[in-house]
Amino acid sequence: MKLSCSINGVARTIDVSANRRTVDLLREDLGLTGTKEGCGTGECGACTILVDGRSRLSCLMLAGQLEGRRITTIEGLAETEQLHPLQSSFVRHGAVQCGFCTPGMVLTATDLLDQQPHPDRSEIARAISGNICRCTGYQKIIDAIEYADNHSPPVAAAPTPAQSRQQRVEQAHPTQTITDRPVFFPESIDQLWRLIAAHPDARLFCGGTDLLVWLRARRVDPPALIGLERLDELHTIAATGDAIRIGAATSHAELLANPLITETLPVLAQALQQLGSPHIRRMGTIGGNLVTASPAGDTLPPLSVLDASVDLVSADGSRILSLTDFISGPGTTALLPGEILRSVIVPLPPPKAFHHFEKVGLRSALACSVASLAALIERAQDGTIRQVRLAWGSVGPTVTRLPEIEAALRGESLNETTFAAVLPAVHQALSPISDVRAGADYRRQVAANLLLRLPEMLSESSAPAQRPADTVAASRRLA
Repeated sequence: MKLSCSINGVARTIDVSANRRTVDLLREDLGLTGTKEGCGTGECGACTILVDGRSRLSCLMLAGQLEGRRITTIEGLAETEQLHPLQSSFVRHGAVQCGFCTPGMVLTATDLLDQQPHPDRSEIARAISGNICRCTGYQKIIDAIEYADNHSPPVAAAPTPAQSRQQRVEQAHPTQTITDRPVFFPESIDQLWRLIAAHPDARLFCGGTDLLVWLRARRVDPPALIGLERLDELHTIAATGDAIRIGAATSHAELLANPLITETLPVLAQALQQLGSPHIRRMGTIGGNLVTASPAGDTLPPLSVLDASVDLVSADGSRILSLTDFISGPGTTALLPGEILRSVIVPLPPPKAFHHFEKVGLRSALACSVASLAALIERAQDGTIRQVRLAWGSVGPTVTRLPEIEAALRGESLNETTFAAVLPAVHQALSPISDVRAGADYRRQVAANLLLRLPEMLSESSAPAQRPADTVAASRRLA
């Protein structure tokens, strides 16, 4: 394809396969080696670039997704041969050790300071939670970002040895030969149906945060890819009568920025705050989280207790399924050939209901769930439980709802004794597996302990909300 975009302030037209990863285009074809590749799975942040001013992971983007976009790499951050104030601050505060993570850290911090000029230290820590420093120099990195705040004077940069950054981009290396898998980005639903008819075995994607990992690991090898990110009708968030309709291509970050979600569906917002990293939340979509159908998917338990349904559409018509009917097992959904997930329909929850989501992982950020619990509890006037919905994640092949437990809790007092009485039945009903993250017995115990925490969480619900990192860290005590 002829890719037209802006790279470090220069309008470019590049002959490249749309299937090429952005990190490979930048490093191997354009010689912009300041962009690093560490994990290749979106977990380390070394490959961070700015796309239209926001931080993105170049290892999880295809070249075709850059059409018409404005890309900034570390080489183009400073407008002159002097260091950018953030780079200067990193030098002054000794925040550069081996240097491998530094370009990604600096660009992530650039995005943060553009969006929020005066962050406190905890906000800085959350912003860089998707960028791993292998030398564990986080305190000095936070010092540098805190100090930068656009007042750090520039420091003269060392001259570039052979040629300027601009010359390296202009004299781009020839594109290396790779599998030329066609990638299409329809801009209307009608165009999408034509593409699906012409390429029935194509893999559909939107954020691509899972797909690009699978492609790199050769877990999948589709003959073509069809990206859905340019379909405006998949990017909606709207109240429709007694429900909220969320377009499948809406990113997690867009959901968190919308008051309709944060104020009306707090259990979903709590889960989104703990999903992945800031980079992943900007790239990943709610539709992708559902279609991937991972037992550890963070949005699945809250959507389950909210009794969400999915709107599926094809060239032949549409249908609506409950979430339970849609996901039948790990990675398995009811999607038919030629069908896409158009939107998620979430009924408005009872007013004044208690919303809670909590998960336990092995780290505070980018944690894949060992066990999670979403709860929606409605109290009667006497304080007893009028209605309760509970959904566990990562302890079965799909989200686990236990109707018999919910029925047993109705009418009971909302205290630890009440929940402790149903624990034996919960233990028996859950069916976790053992894997590299945790053993089955550990998952079962943690899942039960999450239930015991509900009275404590309810008593604290009038206090200021916990930050996501604090919630995960506190959850480690559950074992």
